[in-house]
Amino acid sequence: MADKSEIVCITVLYNPNSDVVENVKKCNDLVGRIILVDNSNDNNEKMFNGLEGIEYIPLMGNEGIARAINIGIEKSDEKYVLTMDQDSTISEDLINAYLHFLNNSDKQNIAALTPKYDTDRRHAKKGEGTEKVLLSMQSGTLFKRSTFEEIGLFDEDLFLDVVDWEYFLRINKAGLQTLQVNDAILIHRPAITKVANLGFFKLKYGTASPLRYYYQGRNLLYTGKKYNNHKMYVTLAVKWLKIVLLFDNKKEYLKLFKQGIRDAKSGKLGKYEIGNN
Repeated sequence: MADKSEIVCITVLYNPNSDVVENVKKCNDLVGRIILVDNSNDNNEKMFNGLEGIEYIPLMGNEGIARAINIGIEKSDEKYVLTMDQDSTISEDLINAYLHFLNNSDKQNIAALTPKYDTDRRHAKKGEGTEKVLLSMQSGTLFKRSTFEEIGLFDEDLFLDVVDWEYFLRINKAGLQTLQVNDAILIHRPAITKVANLGFFKLKYGTASPLRYYYQGRNLLYTGKKYNNHKMYVTLAVKWLKIVLLFDNKKEYLKLFKQGIRDAKSGKLGKYEIGNN
């Protein structure tokens, strides 16, 4: 029987604040242990003093989300790996939903379990059963350790965005499955949400820094070509339209977005270095 002691939660930090500490506290009693991998330039270990069952790993610089997660995976040996962003909030219901599936269903050929995501742009309601999905987010997803042993770790060359989509596509290519557990809900608050008034309705959309759009443009095109996946190309077009139609400072966004496209075409990956592009 699977239980919470077999789950390690790997949370990637970046300049954490008090809200992040509260998220970690909420998770602390729900899994066997927590590994915090901090991509910040500073050591923030003192923020988590007093919390038991937590291992803090400072990287003293941003090495990318893929590298941070991989470090956590390599530092652990639990049967199940729950990966988390610092802006996601886990619940006992989510863990129980995962454990119920693991203890009552045929787990053969299943690589990962993923939740439904409740965001301020799109709210989610609990459902029943499970459904196979091709793509999801890594935050809140429960991976079997055997998945990493079979198909490898996250692609560190991508550095930041699309790291999770590339991995889920790799899962599918290997003939494995990702299942969405419909009564598992994760509260997720990605990026910054803005609202555009378009006639009779309001459009909520996410924004991020121009540098993030470099990584999104580059990694979407690279991953789309690697797996011949049309979803990557559609998302790439949507990102470009958002910049053109909704963003201020379009010139800077388009400059870095187009640089990302060029780097994807030439196979130039890794961390973006100012002055080397």
